Parts: sequence; structure tokens; C-alpha cells
Amino acid sequence: MHTEIIQDQACSCSVHSVSSEISEQIRAFYDLRNGCPALKLTIPDGIVQKHLKFTISKPDGAHHCSIPFLAYRRGCLVGFTKSLHRFALDGNKLQKEVTAQYKSDLRETWIFEIDEISRFKKARNYRSRLAELDFARWLESQQWHVSNLEMYGGQFDVEGQQKGGIATTFEVKFLAQREVLFELNLASFTNPTAGSLGVYSPIDYLLFRLHEAACKLQETDAKRIAVAIVSDYDISYRIPLSEGWIDWVNPRFLRRDSEIQQFLSDEYAKNPNLDADLMASISSLDEIWILRYQNTFELHLEHRIIVP
Repeated sequence: MHTEIIQDQACSCSVHSVSSEISEQIRAFYDLRNGCPALKLTIPDGIVQKHLKFTISKPDGAHHCSIPFLAYRRGCLVGFTKSLHRFALDGNKLQKEVTAQYKSDLRETWIFEIDEISRFKKARNYRSRLAELDFARWLESQQWHVSNLEMYGGQFDVEGQQKGGIATTFEVKFLAQREVLFELNLASFTNPTAGSLGVYSPIDYLLFRLHEAACKLQETDAKRIAVAIVSDYDISYRIPLSEGWIDWVNPRFLRRDSEIQQFLSDEYAKNPNLDADLMASISSLDEIWILRYQNTFELHLEHRIIVP
């Protein structure tokens, strides 16, 4: 069975078929990579053989898989490459504004780490960079003008404005589907039979990451919007956010689940004034946006919170 994928751009990733045979998928993907500058950016010539070796090897305990290859297998490679074509590339060449650090971060080298835990840590940074670009592309689809990116050396993740609107800065926090599990309950991450998280921990973790974004945005005089992109919205965030578990006038950690305690204790040890700083940082924002990351690498705005 073959699935036809079509994208309106002159690149080998625009139109391709996906075979039902894994060996053929691997061969076709790396052939496709040779003709796609977006894939060559993330899997450059210097690592392609090592990358191929990982792809054909037995899966690790966490079942890690190359993200662009997984996108190819699922028939949504176009969604993966679209933001790279839009912001990182000028035709077949790298945009001259792209910083060396960002170029390095976009290389899929996380798969070469020695174990599942270190792979997860490195993959999170890689996915976060991709999410920033996907968010910038989503903004353009909402009739925003993107004026600068951290990828181009900007101070913030994304800067832009709506037509006739005021300048706005965005800090983007990407919460991968298993990130909360990894941060708060390592046993469950490495051993799926060890249990799962309570219902309150993800919302506390989300609030902490929004606090981090808000602290960064205090460095700007422009409008401030903290953005959280989540990939397990329905499981962890739909009910808490829809039912108002966070009081945005007086934000506090709920601290009702055991697994969040050590994480927050470590943060309080670093900053005994965390409760007061949390309230101050969140109140310094103009808005908070919560977007859902869909499997096609597309975003959907679920909550737009005007900070009181």
C-alpha cells in the first residue's frame, strides 16, 4: 500500500510515496534526503552513515526513532520540512542569518547518545528548536509578520506583530509528550510498568515552564506572550485548563501529587522566593498561549489567556 504526499514546493520532499516494507522505507528515505536541503540540514553528509546505522539498528528501551524518518513513515514529512524550508533555507542554501549554534542544534545528533536518558535530554532541545520554527510559521498563517527569530541571532525565540499592531515578543516552551514523565518520574520513563503520573503534576510543570518564559520576557519593553506547545494536550491539559485549575490572578503550584515534590523542592532550594517570583513573573505577561502540537507538525491554539 502506498500513500501519496503532495506539497506545493519544488523539492524532493514535495511528492513521494511510502512503502509498507520497512527496508524499502529506509532506502527511500535516505534517497529522498539526498535531494532535500531541509533533510540534508538536519542529517548532513558528515553524519548520514552513522544516522543510517542507528535507523537500521534494534530499537532502544525507549523506542527512540529519528524524528524526520518517523515523519516520513507516518506520511507527514512535508509537515516536518515545511518550517525548515521557510525560515532556515534560501532555496538550496542555508539562510545567511542562521547562527552557528542554531545550525548545530538542528542537526539530528541526539540519536548518537549512549543511552535512552541522554538521548531524551538531547532530543528535547532538538524538538524545541523545531517547535520554535513551527510556531513562527503558524504565526504567519494567522496573519502575523515575523520580524526576527532567535535562529537569526534575536534575543527572543520569536518577534513579530500583526498588521497595524504593536511589536510583540514570544518565548516558546515545548513540552514533549513524555517530558513530564521524564522530569518527575524517571522510573516510569525507563520502565513503563512502574506507573504513571498523577493528574496535577503536568499542570504544575506547565506553570513552572511558563514562569521560565516570563522571566526571559522581562528583558523586553514590547508586548510579552509566553507560549507553551504541548503534544499530549488531551491527556494532561485539556481538563485542568478548561476547568480553571490555575488561578491566573494568584498563580500557585498545586503540589498535590507525590512525584512533583522533589522537582519543586530542588527549585525552591535554588530560589526560596519561588512562590513570590512566580506570581510576579506571570503578572508581568500580557498573554499566555497554549497550543497543541498535532502529529502532522501543525499547531492549534487551544487557550489564549489574557493575564489580569
